[in-house]
Formats: sequence, C-alpha cells, structure tokens
Amino acid sequence: MTARSVELSLIALFTSLAVLFRYAKNLVTMIQFINFPLMFTIIGGMFFGYKTGCLVGILSYVISDLLIFPGVWTVVNSLLAGFIGFLWGFVGRNRKVGIELFAWIYLSIFLFDILSSILLYIVMGLELINALVWGFIGLFLPVFGGSLVGVGPVTEFFTSFLIYTVYRELRKRGVLFEENV
Repeated sequence: MTARSVELSLIALFTSLAVLFRYAKNLVTMIQFINFPLMFTIIGGMFFGYKTGCLVGILSYVISDLLIFPGVWTVVNSLLAGFIGFLWGFVGRNRKVGIELFAWIYLSIFLFDILSSILLYIVMGLELINALVWGFIGLFLPVFGGSLVGVGPVTEFFTSFLIYTVYRELRKRGVLFEENV
C-alpha cells in the first residue's frame, strides 16, 4: 500500500468513527459529555500528522451535522476542528508526557469551545465584547435557553481524559508512523 492510500484510509477511518460515535450518542441524548469529532481529530493529528488531523476535523463535523442537523455551526465547528487537528499534527511531533500532555489537550478543547461559542454569537448578531462574555459564561452557566451548569469544563475533562487514555494505549502498542517521529 502506498503512503497516500494509507493516509486516505486513516482519514476515512477516523472520520467514520467520529461520525458514528457522535450520531449514536445523539440517538440517546443531545447532551454532550464527550466531543467525539474533536477526540478523533486530535488523535489523528497527534499520530498521523497535520493533514490527517485537519481533514478529520473538517469532515467529521460536516458529515455528522448533515446527519443530525446542519446549520451555520457546521461551518464554524468544522473549520475550528480542522484548525485544532492541523495544530496537533505539529504539536504531536513533540509529545509531552503525563499531566502536561493532558493539560495541552484540555486547553485545545477549551479553546475550541470558547471560539466556537464566540463565533456563533457574532453570527447571531452580538457585538464582539458581548460574544466574548456570553461565550465564556456559557461554558459554566446556562445561557440562551440552556439548562446545564458546568457542561463545558465537564465535556472538556472527559474528552481530554479519553484522548489521553487512547494516546497512552496507542503509544504502548507502538502506533506511530516514521514521518511523525
């Protein structure tokens, strides 16, 4: 198999897993405690490079939103996830260990959540400062019809924990491509 076909297979695999898990989760509940598209995006970028991470981020949100409910958030979330996956393609080359890696993963997901909220509030017509305030507050308190308290940090923690756990297990099993080392 050529390197290009392996790369395309990995993108298809990670994208399909992200879509499957997100869709299945939405059949049970709309409440999110694990961000599956972002999880597979970061793992794809960490282990297989910036192109894989970026494309998994974009495609997983576009395809899963088409199945669930597309909207302006589809564009915002897919581009932000692609950006996060792109960055992890480079950060993944210099992997940290222990709590430092967990913290970087958590901060990446926090950044995604904050920017996603801010951009969507701006699209809805809020001024930048109001979008910043509501975007930050919305991670911790229910805003604009929400009902859950602290759902942002809880989702970020559980997603980070799952990514870190998968990362450790894949590292133990030697899952790395030479060009990513």
